[in-house]
Amino acid sequence: MATLLEPADDRLDTLLLRRWDDAPERIAVVDGDREITAGELRDRCLRVASLLRRRRARPGDRVAVYVERSAEFVTGVSGVVLAGAAQVAFDANDPVERTLDMLADCRPRLLITTEALRSRLPAGLDVEVVTVEECAAEAPVGAFEPAADLAEQPAVAIYTSGSTGRPKASLIPHRAVASRLKALQRAHGLGEDDRMLHHTACSFDMFLIEVYWPLITGATIVIAAPGRQRDADYLARMIREADITTFYCVVSLLDLFLLARGPQERFDGLRRVLTGGEPLGPELVRRFHARSTAPLTNLYGPSECTIYCTAWVPPRDTELDTVYIGPAIEDTTLRILDEDGRPVADGEPGELYIGGAGLALGYLDRPELTAERFVPDHLGDPGDLLYRSGDLVRSHPVGGLEFLGRVDLQVKVRGYRIELGEIEAAALRVPGVRQAAAVACGSGGEARLVGFLVVEPGTDPRAMTAAVHAALRSALPGYMVPAALTVLPELPLTANGKLDRTLLAERALTALPATTALETPAGEAGEVEKLVADVWCEVLGLPAIGLHDDFFDIGGDSFKVIRVTRKLEKLLGFEVPMHLVFDEPTVAEFSAALAERHEEEQ
Repeated sequence: MATLLEPADDRLDTLLLRRWDDAPERIAVVDGDREITAGELRDRCLRVASLLRRRRARPGDRVAVYVERSAEFVTGVSGVVLAGAAQVAFDANDPVERTLDMLADCRPRLLITTEALRSRLPAGLDVEVVTVEECAAEAPVGAFEPAADLAEQPAVAIYTSGSTGRPKASLIPHRAVASRLKALQRAHGLGEDDRMLHHTACSFDMFLIEVYWPLITGATIVIAAPGRQRDADYLARMIREADITTFYCVVSLLDLFLLARGPQERFDGLRRVLTGGEPLGPELVRRFHARSTAPLTNLYGPSECTIYCTAWVPPRDTELDTVYIGPAIEDTTLRILDEDGRPVADGEPGELYIGGAGLALGYLDRPELTAERFVPDHLGDPGDLLYRSGDLVRSHPVGGLEFLGRVDLQVKVRGYRIELGEIEAAALRVPGVRQAAAVACGSGGEARLVGFLVVEPGTDPRAMTAAVHAALRSALPGYMVPAALTVLPELPLTANGKLDRTLLAERALTALPATTALETPAGEAGEVEKLVADVWCEVLGLPAIGLHDDFFDIGGDSFKVIRVTRKLEKLLGFEVPMHLVFDEPTVAEFSAALAERHEEEQ
């Protein structure tokens, strides 16, 4: 039975406390072998909140959480919310340099982390650190008084890629998070017998669904192990063994998940599946419907509008030819405007502007950018604002809105929102790089980023691409590092002197990543290594690779992992787990692990 939420409650902290107090004996979190009841979770979160308050965290302050996905992560972010501050979660898998840049930008009052992760950060960090271990040792809290007047105070800050090379943080108030969670609950009705898998990285705002939606409805969060969020075999096993009923994933992960499943595998234990973050195609919808009786919901919405603002449930129709992003959810205003800010005619394309209860407060310490993107709603009431999404849409009588593409240089690859300018800015910081451009090419699981460089005369192109690749790996998350880098004598320009990104996108289709095939050819190392190298080359579309080239540095991704493992299984006659490629991503390491597994199979 679906849990009923208080319609007037516009604060995340009180939604959490009310549910925990109503059913303290319910299992709230499952993390591996650990089960934590709602009452136990409440006590742990209150200890965090009490410690943060004693360390002077107040409403309007930000508290960073640098903890791997775990029960401690859930406790940390929830404890910050109870303290009245805004939680800023940082992905422990991001490069430390990027994390430090964002910490400097958000200027948190405190930083919550573990003793192990603390050692990654420099000793002279300009923020007071509170460890998870200190929070656990805090004395139990008796009476707890929630902070006053939190509805319009930030509960969450979410960083997204910035076009200038500087990530920007959207400040999400309590009323926005509460509004979205209540809309989800009224549409999809979680109950106390539901279990939701938490696997989404905390750099993506959809993790808020996986954490807070179950907690405020009495459902159970089942936590996926860190680093396994794109291992389709692991996720399938988790869904079955943990009796998952509710699952969110970006469109490309849904595609990956289905591609990795055997022909007879079904997932009828799922009651609801949510997807979004990228355009959803009709063929993928049909493949999902063939594997599960659960309804599939397509969600759309930028972080600036808190999780999502439209939703559509595609029908079980074999003739489906268009997947829409749906009409506005409750408490949401949508306007489709032309370049002059006037409403377009029904069915005509225009830019989507979004308003309503889910609107962010703006960008942290970026008043000019806030004023540029959060604009007055001249068609609404005085003081109403709209977020200018940069997305092209058109209305449709059946599915609400149809997504048509972007009006700027922002792209999405495997669900991640990426400003190409941030990649270009990072490349230009490498000595010897005169010009840099990045483009996205391909679609769905084949989508990838490719970078183009113009370097100083006399420099070695091969050495420069290696240097830029290393710099990008250390400065950007993995999903923002181009699969290939190509040196050009000059960047192509259009007739009016602007960068010709269309031509670059065409060239990107044939761009190959740099390998060490000449120095350490993998095909000459041994029988197993040659077999592995041949399969990898076939899947990656490369003529040769080096013995120590990283699979993911030379164009590999989760989709190609599936193709590699399935092809090797056919050739070798025994199971090849996907995680072997993730754990041992070079031909040398993978071949050794494969040989060891073969011996175990005998």
